[in-house]
Amino acid sequence: MRSSGHVRLHHHIVHLVVEALRRTPSWGAVEAEAVVERGRGALRPDLRATHASSGAVVWADASVTAPFGPRTTAPTAASPLRAVAAEARERAKVAKYANALPGPPASHTFTPLVWEAYGRIGPATAKWLRGAMRGPALSGVRSTLLTRVSVALWRSHSRAVSLGYSRCFGIAGEDPEGVGGGLLDPRESSDRFGERIGE
Repeated sequence: MRSSGHVRLHHHIVHLVVEALRRTPSWGAVEAEAVVERGRGALRPDLRATHASSGAVVWADASVTAPFGPRTTAPTAASPLRAVAAEARERAKVAKYANALPGPPASHTFTPLVWEAYGRIGPATAKWLRGAMRGPALSGVRSTLLTRVSVALWRSHSRAVSLGYSRCFGIAGEDPEGVGGGLLDPRESSDRFGERIGE
């Protein structure tokens, strides 16, 4: 189960992406937590955005993942310049959502929005954000989004350290205002770790 801090971090990142897309003229309606009906159940991607001119719909789901889980530590060490954990999470997101979208593939597509815990961005995520906020006029919007996500990730670490020290001195508590969460501890990492941080 994800901690309240991890949930806040996830929701904050989704909010930042939605806000950036709404500032982009090429996108029309941008909705958070749209539901995709699927048989007896339903999927709930984090956002749905409609292209203003073509009407094409993009569904997206955000996640923060750790690069030091059992399945990613060795590949990350072998290719330290690659966002190995983010790539793996992007593939998992595509497998989960891409074939469940309503409508024909030409008009409904899916993109993952994945960051690693220490700030690296998934390659598919980076490519989609460049295309979604294309051109010199929107480079500032994209740059601001990426900066604000990085700040949110690092604030989550600093809050976690602060809470850890507080608990050492017997002052347990959680910051009710912040978007940060618990420390991304290797002892907690597993192949399910990213699901705890942000599905």
